[in-house]
Amino acid sequence: MMKRYLLFCQLALLPVLTVQAQFTAGTSGFFIRQDTQVFIDSLTLKPSVDFLLTSQTLTISPTPIPGNPPSIARVYNLTSPVNFTGVAGFFYRASELNGNTENTLQLNYGNPNFLSTTGSSVDVGQHYVSNTLSSTDFTSLTAAQENALPVTLIEFQVKREEHATILYWQTSAETNSDHFEVQHSEDLRKWTALGIVNAAQESSVEKGYSFPDVAQRAGTQYYRLKMVDSDGSYAYSSIQSVRLGSSGMISAYPNPVVDKLLIGSKEALASVKVTDLTGRTFLELSKPRPGQEFSLKNYPAGAYLVKVETIAGKTEVIKIIKE
Repeated sequence: MMKRYLLFCQLALLPVLTVQAQFTAGTSGFFIRQDTQVFIDSLTLKPSVDFLLTSQTLTISPTPIPGNPPSIARVYNLTSPVNFTGVAGFFYRASELNGNTENTLQLNYGNPNFLSTTGSSVDVGQHYVSNTLSSTDFTSLTAAQENALPVTLIEFQVKREEHATILYWQTSAETNSDHFEVQHSEDLRKWTALGIVNAAQESSVEKGYSFPDVAQRAGTQYYRLKMVDSDGSYAYSSIQSVRLGSSGMISAYPNPVVDKLLIGSKEALASVKVTDLTGRTFLELSKPRPGQEFSLKNYPAGAYLVKVETIAGKTEVIKIIKE
């Protein structure tokens, strides 16, 4: 039988709930203070930032998530996605292992598609699994043997390199995967799709992916991956962020470059000029559009200077390497 709990202000009245530190529950929802651990029928949450649940129903299901092998026979489901940062975990029964090797269990999150964490802590004596989640959107939590469920994301990073923000991610296994949609936000509320990266579909080895964001931005920028399967089901990755200054409003990517170079700018461009370090001109464009690509494929390998001038009179010189 599935168990259901309404996570409203009534949550404080549930007999299965015990509290190890201060929390409040009011008409605006169920509030858990930073670094406070809360237990809800074997589910544990210890947020590293203040956490609020509003109008949620928690369902504990014995139906495993399909995989090879399937997940354990304990799946926690919420009615809508929540963004959680901190330590999540739960206790389970040995009878719920469902063919999984207990000491290799990893916390999995998502719905309807699931992503595996890495480095989960498993207490085989207490039958407890937990891990630290970093700004992760999820509707469901469960546990599964390493690499058992489709699309196992083992790494997702965002780095600033030269004049572009580069997203890197790696999977250790993929089953029936279709594509990754790269999403961006400036406020963690409104998300915009930046592009699509095709997935491997079927893979049992580590696969690496990357995506450049060459748009000119300032302040804290947030990124996540929407991982879509061939049947249309999907799951979100954790959210990664990068802090950008106000400089570098003009970009040239990739750097080093093999063939096509892309110029990014928030402002309309007056000209782009490419020279070598001696000042010899190789290319000169008048009024190129921001985001325009041009080929350096036939240029000799070496260092070049890209001089970009905007209509407003701003000039920036970017050093690039042609491989």
